[in-house]
Amino acid sequence: MKTRILFAAVGIPVLLLILFAAPEWATSAMCALLAAVASYELMHAVGGEQWELLPAMPVLAAAMTGALGTPMLGIAPVWLLAGIFAVILYGFVMAIATHGKEKQLGFAALAAGILSATVLPAGFASLSLLRSVSPALAIAPLVGAFMSDTGAYFAGRALGRRKLCPAVSPNKTVEGSVGGFIGSVLGMIIWHLAVKHAISMDIGWAPAVVLGLAGSALGQLGDLSFSVIKREYGIKDYGTIFPGHGGVLDRFDSVLFVSPAYYLILLAFFA
Repeated sequence: MKTRILFAAVGIPVLLLILFAAPEWATSAMCALLAAVASYELMHAVGGEQWELLPAMPVLAAAMTGALGTPMLGIAPVWLLAGIFAVILYGFVMAIATHGKEKQLGFAALAAGILSATVLPAGFASLSLLRSVSPALAIAPLVGAFMSDTGAYFAGRALGRRKLCPAVSPNKTVEGSVGGFIGSVLGMIIWHLAVKHAISMDIGWAPAVVLGLAGSALGQLGDLSFSVIKREYGIKDYGTIFPGHGGVLDRFDSVLFVSPAYYLILLAFFA
């Protein structure tokens, strides 16, 4: 716990500095880097050393994140579709080329590679897209997801009795899940009041509550989704890049589900 708190004390200010003080491209670069690491983590977790047969996937994940999350590049949707098609072709060409050999690319590793260079970038790129509108909006999915985690942790510790999904995550409880919803809603209400007074951005009370509910529901779903993979492949953490927190996927699993949803909700609000 001490390591987690110390890392958070350093990591959170650095993250805020990138989002608020650094140029917009810095957020895009950070998200691309996170996507590349997450791609490697997922492939390594599912395919073990088979990830070495798809060495370009983390690079493609970073490129897809940059392309999706940087509006100033002006990349047409057709080229993004072409990028997804290229990722799929690359994966299957490597599967065909290695099939029957001593070290061949299995379907699980292939699927993980394709997922890592298409779906994961969508989550990280959504943070960049929100940052391109306003740094305050880029903070929203982080607040929604992390406050849900915090509320669930403390409510679960204090009141947890009934297991939520014991086969997937033994420590999660129904009471903790409820606490997650409360934490996320409170977090988004505080976020709403802060941005309203700081930059006169008023999204309204009802949207703030909706964002809180969505943030907790999708954050918990994201957490459980990546926990399913860890349970199936018998790993505790995806990586060790964040001391006390694990890998990128361990820390951002909930954010990956929340960010696209917040982008779509806020896009509808500002449209």
